[in-house]
Amino acid sequence: MTLKKDNQIRVYIKFLFNYFVSIAIKIAIKITISIVVATSIVGFIFSNAFALSISKEREIAVEFMEAIERQDKIIKDSMALALVSEIGEQIVKVLPPQPFKYSFYVVNEEQFNAFAGPGSNIFVHRGLITSLDNVDELAGIIGHEIAHSSCRHISEMVDQSKIMTIGTLAGVLAGVLLGAAGGSGGVRGGGDLGQAVLIGSVAATQTAMLSYSREHETEADQKGLVYLTKAGFDPNGLLTGLKKIRSRDWFGSEIIPDYLKTHPGSTERIVQIQSWIEGRGKNEVLNGKTQAANQKNSTKIGIDKAGGTIDSNKSTIDPFRFEMVKYRLTALYGDEDEAQKLFNSILQKEPDSTSANYGMALLMERKSRFDESMKHLRKALDSRAFDPNILLEMGKINTLLGKPQKAVEIMQGLEFIPEVKVEALFYLSEAKLMAGMVDSAEKGFEQVIAKSPQFFPKAYYHLAAINGDGINRDGELRVSGGYNNDGKVDKSRYSQDRIDRAGVSHYYLGLYYYEIKNIKSAKTHLLKSLETLSDDDKKKHAQVMLMKIEMRELDAKMESRRRRR
Repeated sequence: MTLKKDNQIRVYIKFLFNYFVSIAIKIAIKITISIVVATSIVGFIFSNAFALSISKEREIAVEFMEAIERQDKIIKDSMALALVSEIGEQIVKVLPPQPFKYSFYVVNEEQFNAFAGPGSNIFVHRGLITSLDNVDELAGIIGHEIAHSSCRHISEMVDQSKIMTIGTLAGVLAGVLLGAAGGSGGVRGGGDLGQAVLIGSVAATQTAMLSYSREHETEADQKGLVYLTKAGFDPNGLLTGLKKIRSRDWFGSEIIPDYLKTHPGSTERIVQIQSWIEGRGKNEVLNGKTQAANQKNSTKIGIDKAGGTIDSNKSTIDPFRFEMVKYRLTALYGDEDEAQKLFNSILQKEPDSTSANYGMALLMERKSRFDESMKHLRKALDSRAFDPNILLEMGKINTLLGKPQKAVEIMQGLEFIPEVKVEALFYLSEAKLMAGMVDSAEKGFEQVIAKSPQFFPKAYYHLAAINGDGINRDGELRVSGGYNNDGKVDKSRYSQDRIDRAGVSHYYLGLYYYEIKNIKSAKTHLLKSLETLSDDDKKKHAQVMLMKIEMRELDAKMESRRRRR
C-alpha cells in the first residue's frame, strides 16, 4: 500500500514538473518572440543585424564623399540638383525614421546608372536623366536607390567586403560605383575603369563583394514601389525606366564583369515589378484615394505600419520642369555635336517646342554664339511667357554682350523665385557689378556664398576684386593698399580700413582657389589674409581652412608613400 502511494506521489510530482516546464517553455517562447519582433523593428529603423554600425558607416561616408569629390565628376548645376533633390526629398518623407540625412547628387557621366553610397548619399548619372522621358521614371530610379539605402544594403556589402581600412574601402567604393558605369559598352569615359576599380591596389577579387545581390534588388524594387506610391509618383515610372536601362544592355550585360554590376538584373525583375503594379500597386493607389476622401483637408493621411507618412496628393513637381532640366544637362554637359543633332531633329518637327528652343539656346551660349542663343530664347518665351529659366538666360546673355543695365532689368525679381533664386542672385549681382552698382552686387555675392558657395565659387573671386584694387591677368590681387614694395604690411602708409580690405581680398581669393581645387594658391592667399584680417569670424574660418589644407596635404603624402611600397 505504501509502495502504491509512493508511485502515485512520484507520478503526480512528474506531472507537476512537466506541467510547469511546459509553461516555462511557453513563456520563454513568447519572450523570445517578443524580443525578436522588437529587435526586428528596431533593426529595420536603425540598423541591420548584418550591417555596419551607424557610426562606422558615417565615418566611411565622409571618406567616400572625399574620394568622390577628388574624381571631380559631380555636376554643380543648381537647377538640375534642385529637381533631383526635390524628387528625392518627396520620397524620403514617407520613410520611417532614418539614421542618416539623405543627400542627392548628379554625376557627369553618360551612362544609364544611379547608385546609393554610404550614409544615404544618392547619385544619379546625367546620362540616365537625359535618357528618361518624365518625372515618374526619374522618381522610380531614385526611389529604388533610396530603398537600397533604407534597407542598408550598401552597409551589408561593405561589412562583408573584408577590406579593413576605411580610407581604402571608401576609395574602392567610389571607384566601383563611379567607374562601373564607365564600362557600359564602349561609352565615353570607360578608359579609366581599371584604374578606378583598383584604387589603393585592391584586387578585383576583393571588390567582387561590392555588388548587390538579386535579393537586394528584389527588396529594393518592392519597397521602392511602395515608397513611390505613397509619395504620389506613378510606380509605372520604375517599370518603364528599367526597361529603358535594360534596352541599353546595362542590366545583365555580358560585357561588364559581375563585380562591376552595381545593379544585377534580369527580365524576371521587370516581370515582378509589372505584377506588383497590376496587383498590389492598384490596391495601394485605391487605399490612398479612399483615405484622401476621408481627410480632404490634410495632405498627410496616416501613418503606415513601418512608421512612414502617407501622402494622398499626387506629386506637385511640374513635368515641364523635368523636360527643361533634361535638355539643360544635354546642352551644357553632353557632346556638342550630338546635342545639336537632337535639338535640330526636335525643332524640325516641333519648331515651337519651348524646352527644345531652351536647350538649343543653352548650346549656342556654350558655343559663344550669343545672337543665335537669343533668337531661340525669344522663341521659347513666346510659348511660355515669364518662365524664370528663360528670363535668367536672357539676362546672362545681355551681360555677356556688354548690356548689364538691360540684364538687371530682365533678371530683377528672379532671385525670389525658389526654382532659380540662387543662380538668379549670382548672375544679377554680376550684371550689377558691371553696371557700377557695386554695393548691391557685394551684398548679392555675400548672400550667394552664404547659401550655395559650391555652385558659384566665382562669387568669392568677385568679392576679392571688390575689396581689393582688382585682380590682374595672373589671378593675383592688385592690392596697393596695406603693403609696401616688399609685399609686407605697412600700417604707417595706409588707413586701417584699406589694410582690412586687403586682408578680406586675400581671404576671399583663398576661398575661391580652394573651391576650384588650386590648393597651393589657396594656401598662399589664406596665409596672407591672416596678416591683416581684423574680422574675428573670417580669421577663424581662414585658420580652419588652412588646417583642412594641411590635413589634405598630409593625406596626399601618406597615400604617395603607400603607393611606393
